[in-house]
Amino acid sequence: MIPIVITVILSAVAILMFIVTLATYKGQTRYNNGMLFAITLPPHAMDNEKIKAVQAKFDKRLVRMTWWMAAALIPVVLLYNWHGYQMIYFFVWTFGFYAAVISWFRQAFRSTLALKREHEWFVGAKRVIHSDLRAAYLKDQRSAPLWLFAIPVAMAAGFVLWSLNEQELLGIAIGSFAFTLMSLLLALGMRKMKAKVYSSNSEVNVGLNQARRRYISYMWFMIAIVENVHFLLIGLFILSDSEPMFGIWLTIILSFGIVPAALVLYVYRKIAHLEQETLELDGKTVYTDDDEYWSNGLTYHNPDDKAILVPKRVGIGETVNTGTLAGKWIAGGPILLIVAVVIGVSVLLVNSELNSPVLTVTPERKIEINYPMYSFTFNVDDIEQLSLVEKVPSGVKTNGEGTDKVARGHFKLKELGKARMYIFKAPPYIQIKLKDSYVFYNEKDPEQTKRLFEQLQQQVKE
Repeated sequence: MIPIVITVILSAVAILMFIVTLATYKGQTRYNNGMLFAITLPPHAMDNEKIKAVQAKFDKRLVRMTWWMAAALIPVVLLYNWHGYQMIYFFVWTFGFYAAVISWFRQAFRSTLALKREHEWFVGAKRVIHSDLRAAYLKDQRSAPLWLFAIPVAMAAGFVLWSLNEQELLGIAIGSFAFTLMSLLLALGMRKMKAKVYSSNSEVNVGLNQARRRYISYMWFMIAIVENVHFLLIGLFILSDSEPMFGIWLTIILSFGIVPAALVLYVYRKIAHLEQETLELDGKTVYTDDDEYWSNGLTYHNPDDKAILVPKRVGIGETVNTGTLAGKWIAGGPILLIVAVVIGVSVLLVNSELNSPVLTVTPERKIEINYPMYSFTFNVDDIEQLSLVEKVPSGVKTNGEGTDKVARGHFKLKELGKARMYIFKAPPYIQIKLKDSYVFYNEKDPEQTKRLFEQLQQQVKE
């Protein structure tokens, strides 16, 4: 059942990413807000045949990729019973997908920029336009007050204190606290975000920048609250002894994964609607022409601009100015972290697939179970009861891996409580009772399991 659930979740995530990304980049093939492929252009440039050819080429590539990437998703389903390789393939599929889309978009960006320079389609003065003084002075006045973040910080701190008595939850509690601090830092970063010039009317500039900052700062406050509840519910699931809670937990993960995304989408649509409505009434839009600072339309690099965050040209939200020192750290840090995590997880998953637990008894009368991530050692004298059983009580996984074939890691079992599992799901099983937990172990060959049990029995009797 579990491999099927994992396959369904991975497939759903892949399809959602696929649709959102294609919709985002598909929107760049249309002339919108004075831009095409993140290049500012005058309206008459859209009648140029070469511009139309660039649009058609990018559209054709997106259609072709839709079929290729859909076909490439099939192995995710075929590998349902080897979820280690399944996860690695999913990482590769995701990387390949984004690499292809970004590469093609950059080609379209460069072709459009070359045509713009060839025909001198510059919009307005070719310079970076900064906000006027009144907008710069007033734009910090109406964001969410920082004291509001005391609420999610207190929630996260309380969770950490509680987890000190429940060691299984410590990692989740620290994650909750780290996410809350990140939300607070992003809200603080909004105070230094580059003010956007919408109009020659300074009152319009002030109002729109204030509204933008207000919406986004409250958005991060709400996301911090939601994710603290999310982490707490996951912790409660880990402490639960109810096996049916597994389905509820999956529902919670999907639900709380949707809420922050929905908040972000709602806020930025609200901002876009407000901007459009205000500027239509004002009628004095100012176009900036700073294409040279947008590396391939995706990355903003302007050493002369001290703003750390600037509005994106592709998609919604803000991006960092890699021309600043802080921008370099913000942009590069997560990439290095993601690469390290993906490589680390991939190595562990492959190691888990290729290696089985090994139980040995040392001359010092210690029992060592060697297995990646979940090795365990205890004394023979610590064994309170040793038995060979045909069935393992049902329960829930708290930290480990569980498939239709194996169960390895930390579990909480009905009637028994905490347990470490190193089993192939084929009886018999060696059940070892320690002072405050149980250990279950077996070999793939039942006869070998029986021989190992007899050896352990001899050790206990000595």
